[in-house]
Amino acid sequence: MLYSRIEQIQFDLNVTCNAFCPGCHRYTFVDNQMYLNPHLNFNSSISIDIIERVMQNPRLNDDVWIDMVGLVGEPVAHKDFLEITDVIYKYRPNANLNVHTNGGLRSVEFFTALGDKIKRQGPGSSVTFSIDGLKDTNNIYRIGVIWEKIMENAKAIVSTGASVTWKCIEFPWNTHQQNEIEQSAKDMGMNFRWEPNRDKGSKRMELYMDAINNRFHKKTPAPMNVNPNAEIGQGYEFDFPEIKDRCFDEKAIYINYDGRVLPCCMFNAATTDEQYMKEIDSFIYGTNSKWNDLHTYSLEEVMNNNWWRMLFDSLTTAPCTVCVHSCEKI
Repeated sequence: MLYSRIEQIQFDLNVTCNAFCPGCHRYTFVDNQMYLNPHLNFNSSISIDIIERVMQNPRLNDDVWIDMVGLVGEPVAHKDFLEITDVIYKYRPNANLNVHTNGGLRSVEFFTALGDKIKRQGPGSSVTFSIDGLKDTNNIYRIGVIWEKIMENAKAIVSTGASVTWKCIEFPWNTHQQNEIEQSAKDMGMNFRWEPNRDKGSKRMELYMDAINNRFHKKTPAPMNVNPNAEIGQGYEFDFPEIKDRCFDEKAIYINYDGRVLPCCMFNAATTDEQYMKEIDSFIYGTNSKWNDLHTYSLEEVMNNNWWRMLFDSLTTAPCTVCVHSCEKI
């Protein structure tokens, strides 16, 4: 059995966000302008009921790592976020709960309460603030996130004694500030992580850097219809490299805002990216569009589906574009 145990779960709770980060899959680019991704349902939000059922699945390690990630949404924007942490504690008190946030939503009271809830979980539990610079540079990428709000929320949760990390993604405009940013984190009582930009050299980064440089980020992105003349789903052609089967090695799964179970967040990103979606939708769903939907099936039924074996076998024969991009051995 490929997943006799589940050691890590990533939850993408919702599609709501206060930021307009150009590299986010909430957005797409047409003629060098940024628009809301027309393939996303911006009302999507995972229910407490689904999380409660997932937490009771016997495959989960007692100390399972649970990451609240923000592929397309801000995790703490979920209306029931603190209640979700209570559900996790009820069924998995030893779970290591990790929350990612841009820090620009909610209140000091909220983050103080969150800190107390993080401390009661497993020893690896933490909150990570994605802050990509200092006051003069963070909002170049984290557009719309108010600096003063980030700082007061970060100070509030640090004061609870919870483990808090300042994560900074490398960009051309903040590399000269790395030492100063690290010192600021240390002064606030936060851990620090400098993260290389994994989009570096990609077509997507080229597009959003162009958007930033041309100051499109000063306009609020607007909803759009799909261009009927656009070429959709062509992707790229590859010589198949050797692939690291990280999802299987790490016994990790990803559950998105629609209650869909996938191997990782990169699969989810591809299902809403016009460059890959035709190929990936066919690869994931074939003739059964509901097999991984937790509104229809239990997590146990999803994990018993033959699709996981097909994915595993494909890694050594004809890996999909997502696996090639995300997990090629170097």
